[in-house]
Amino acid sequence: MLSYVAKIFKYICITNMMFEITSELAEICGIHAGDGYLRNDGKRKELDISGSTEEQVYYEEYVIPLVRKVFNIDIKGKFFPSRNTYGFVVRNKEIINFFHKLGFPYGNKTLIVAVPDFVLNNKEFSYHFLRGLLDTDGHINFRKFYGKYKEFKTKYANYPSIQFTSVSKTLIQQISLLIEKLGLTFNIYTRTPKRINENISYKITLNGIKNMEKWMEMIGSKNEIKLSRYRIWKKFGFCPTRLSFKQREDILKGKLDPYLLGS
Repeated sequence: MLSYVAKIFKYICITNMMFEITSELAEICGIHAGDGYLRNDGKRKELDISGSTEEQVYYEEYVIPLVRKVFNIDIKGKFFPSRNTYGFVVRNKEIINFFHKLGFPYGNKTLIVAVPDFVLNNKEFSYHFLRGLLDTDGHINFRKFYGKYKEFKTKYANYPSIQFTSVSKTLIQQISLLIEKLGLTFNIYTRTPKRINENISYKITLNGIKNMEKWMEMIGSKNEIKLSRYRIWKKFGFCPTRLSFKQREDILKGKLDPYLLGS
């Protein structure tokens, strides 16, 4: 039974609406941290979330239904030709104010985006936030070994890695804390740009089979773009690089031989 304090924390009240703090909301926050934009230019208030056009199925079958459920609103997916993305726009001012109160800034969030406070100290919320972030702005990669290894390891991209890159130092530091609490191991790298007008970027990598399997067991992914790489690796022990999603689908359907597609 929830304590009085927990009951108070479970809801954040904006004007006349009550939004429940749930793992599903945490996942939407991760999705927004990766692909979202809060617009408030004095004329329009909008929550705009979109990703690659290749991710239309992820948005149509998972993200949009999730947002509909959590906020009880009717939204439809659309293409944004000017930026070659697919997603949706929410113009409900109470929802937009809510996201802003959670800590998401209006305008360009790239340098200052952070993990909402309600996620930081809750393991279940951490799982879902990280999944939303991976599915939008994270990467699942595989690479070859170099040196004196068996031919398979040096010929095919078989070594797994989960990666997050951001110019928000705060976001990377907070992600590292969440990952550490979940018992996963990681490395952080800093890239100093050569050009004056570029920002310092930070990368977290979770390398190796143990990390990949733990991630998939505890957190997983709902984006078939990411999952297709993992499923090919599980089936064949490697995943060729530089393939389209359609090619990866054909591999999984038995229509393409991954051994003939290079490393």
